[in-house]
Amino acid sequence: MIGKVTRGWNVYGLIRYLMGPGSTEQSAHTDQHVFATWDGRPEAHQPEQLGHDRFDIGALVAALRAPAALAGVPKCRPREDDWSGTVSRVPKGPVWQCSLRNHPDDPLLTDEQWAEVVADVLHRTGIAERDDPGGCRWVAIRHAPDHVHIAAVLVRQDTGELVHPHRNYDFRRVKEACNAAEERYRLTSTGAADRTATPRPTRAEIEKASRLHAAGQRRTDVAVRNKLRRQVSSAAAAARNWGEFVEYLALANATVCVRQGHHGRILGYSVTDASDQACRTASGDPLYFAGGKLGPDLTYSKLMSRWKSVETTVPASVQGIVDEVVLPACERMRHRGPLNKTEFGQEAMQGIAHATGDMLLALVVVADVDRVSLLVDAWETYARAGRVPEKILPRRWAAVSRDLRTAANQLIRAGMRNPARQRATPGQFIALLIAVAALVAEIAAWHEAHQRHVAARHAWATHGVLDQIVPVRANRMESSALAPPKAATNLRRELTKRPSAGVHSSRQSAFPTSGRSR
Repeated sequence: MIGKVTRGWNVYGLIRYLMGPGSTEQSAHTDQHVFATWDGRPEAHQPEQLGHDRFDIGALVAALRAPAALAGVPKCRPREDDWSGTVSRVPKGPVWQCSLRNHPDDPLLTDEQWAEVVADVLHRTGIAERDDPGGCRWVAIRHAPDHVHIAAVLVRQDTGELVHPHRNYDFRRVKEACNAAEERYRLTSTGAADRTATPRPTRAEIEKASRLHAAGQRRTDVAVRNKLRRQVSSAAAAARNWGEFVEYLALANATVCVRQGHHGRILGYSVTDASDQACRTASGDPLYFAGGKLGPDLTYSKLMSRWKSVETTVPASVQGIVDEVVLPACERMRHRGPLNKTEFGQEAMQGIAHATGDMLLALVVVADVDRVSLLVDAWETYARAGRVPEKILPRRWAAVSRDLRTAANQLIRAGMRNPARQRATPGQFIALLIAVAALVAEIAAWHEAHQRHVAARHAWATHGVLDQIVPVRANRMESSALAPPKAATNLRRELTKRPSAGVHSSRQSAFPTSGRSR
C-alpha cells in the first residue's frame, strides 16, 4: 500500500475533484461516495447527486471548514506580498490530503476495511486521534476500487488551533499505517521506509515531457529528472575525484552549479542540461536539480565516500574483468556464511550490492545500440537493491567491492571518452552480461535472507530483464558463426543454477530462479 501526502488551501476544489468525473479517461472516477467522516456519520455527509458525476458539495465543504472559519483561517492561498518581511514564504495550507493505493494484484478492500486504515492514518499523524472528539474534521472519499482519499482541515474543533502533522513526520507515520494494513489484510508488502528510494519525477515534469514529445521536440517523453539521473550516475561511476566528475558531466552536456560555504568549502551541487528544452522554465531560465533530488547516493558527501573505494588495479580487458572480478564477487555472495559484523562480512555484501549498480551502467557502455534501452531499464530497476537501508552506502569497502567498482569505473571511463569505439566482442559482452545476471540473482537471494523483500523484488526484476537479453544475443552471435567463449558457456548455467542451500528458503514463487520478468 502506498500513501501520498499533499497540502493546499482550497478544500472546495479538492472535494469537487474527488467527487467529480476525474481528469482523464484512464483515471475516471466511478461510484464516488463518502465512506468515513470525523463524526462517524458518512451517510449524513454524502453529497446529493445532481446528475451524472455532479454532486452538491456545498454542505460538506461548509461542515469541513466550520472550525477553520471560526478561527479566521483564509479560504485560499494569500498573496506573498500580504505577509510581513519576516516571513520568507507563504506557510503551508491548512488542507491536508492523503491518497492510499493498493497494488493491482491485491484483493479489493471493503469500505469498512478502508475506514479502519483511514482511522489508523489519522491517529498516527495526530490529525484526529482515537477517543479525541476535539480533533480535526476530515472526510474519506472513494471513487475507485483500489484507492481512497482523505481530506482534512488542520484546525482543532475544540480550541481552533492549527495542527502541524509535518512536525510529527506525517509521511513516515502514513507509511507505518500502510505497513500495518499490509500485515493485517495480507497485502503486497512495500517494505519499510528506509530512506533509499529514488526521487520520482513530479507530475509537472511528466506532463512537460509529454508536451515536448507531442510537439515533435528532440527529446523523448522521458522525464528530465530521469535523464539527468543517468547522466550524473554515469559521471559519478566514471570519475575518481570531483574534478573528473565535473569533466564527465561536461562531456554529457550537463552544467554544474556548485554551492559553497566559508573558505570555498563545497556544500553541494546541482545540474542542468542547457541543450534540453525540458531543463528550462517558461521564461527560458535553466532549471537545476540538486544531486540529492536525483538519487540518495548522488549527494556531494556520498560521492566523496564512493570515490574512496576506487583505488585498486583490475584487468583491463572485458574477459579479465569477468574472470577475476565479477565471478569472485558472485562466489563471495554465494558463500557468504552466517551474518557477522566484521569489516569483510556484512559490509562486503553491501559494497558488492552497490557496486553492481555501476556494473549495470558498464553493460550499457559496452552493449550495442539495440540493447541499450533494456539495459537502462535494468539499471533503473536495480537502484533500490543496491543501497544500504538508512545509510545508502556502506561505511567501509572491502577489497572485493573495491575491485568491482574499479572494473566498472574503467569500462565507463573508456566509453564516455570514446563512445564510438567498440569495446567488447559479442562473446565478451555475453560473458559479462551472464556474470552480472548471476551476481544480481545472488544479491536478490541475500536480500530475501535478511527479509528485505522490496530490495529483493527489485533485484529479481532486474535479473528478469537481463535474462531477456541473453538468448537473443546468443542466437545472433551463433548465427554469425562466432563461437561463444568457454566462459560464456559455463556462465549461462549460473542463471539456472540454484544458489546456495539454506539461504533461499524464503523465496516466493513470484521470483523464480529462471528470472522471468514480473
